[in-house]
Amino acid sequence: MAAYGKVRGLAKPIGSLPARIYPIQTNASETKAAIITAPIDFAAGDTIDDELAQKLHTDFNEEITAGRTYPQEEQLTRDGYATYFQSYDLIIGFHLTNTQLQTLHPSTSPIPETGLPLPPTKFSSITLATSPPPPQDPQKTNDVVTLPQTYAFAYYIKPNYPGRSSHLCNAGFIVPPSSRGQGLGRIAARSFCYYGPACGYRGSVFNLVYVNNEASVKLWERLGFKNVGRIPEAGRLRKADGEGEEYVDAWVVHGDFRVVGVRD
Repeated sequence: MAAYGKVRGLAKPIGSLPARIYPIQTNASETKAAIITAPIDFAAGDTIDDELAQKLHTDFNEEITAGRTYPQEEQLTRDGYATYFQSYDLIIGFHLTNTQLQTLHPSTSPIPETGLPLPPTKFSSITLATSPPPPQDPQKTNDVVTLPQTYAFAYYIKPNYPGRSSHLCNAGFIVPPSSRGQGLGRIAARSFCYYGPACGYRGSVFNLVYVNNEASVKLWERLGFKNVGRIPEAGRLRKADGEGEEYVDAWVVHGDFRVVGVRD
């Protein structure tokens, strides 16, 4: 899952790309009716709310402690996490309430599972703050949509190799426990099939998809990604019951965005 610094290759600034709305198709509710993806370009100076940044950091360390999906063994400091996960391009998925969804997408036409881009004028009405803007603020309008403090998922996108191979990206995903059971991993993966090629990458390589992560393996297969190599005993992972560790093989997974990429 290593990547090479600030090498961008053929990629375009992610900050110029639109936010997108995706339907929640599993266990949708009034408070969790859809997902909006917000592209964050740290290299261009984008920032996120400090409380949200802390939650992202905490959730990633919890995933490391679980010891079954990422190769890191020791928890990362805030700076270490920022260097690894928040130093390049980041996509954050937020839950939208039904009211927020109607504000951003008043049409009665269904949102396709591949997502719907949000016009810039609509995205400008969104704030990533964890609390609503003061009502007396003259710069804010009544249709401002404040995204909730709890996010749905997050993932980075960055080159997997340097220089002449930097057109192949890598991504690392986190779906916190509080967001599971709604098919959000599938939504995150579908959104990656848009943002990856939209940034200019020709494909992606996941270096370590542990074979015991069956849900992830099957998800990428369904989306058209290919297992191009198997690394024997690539991970020393915690057992599912928490009792001890075991060596687990890992797939190297490749996705050709000319085949699996989503374009509007």
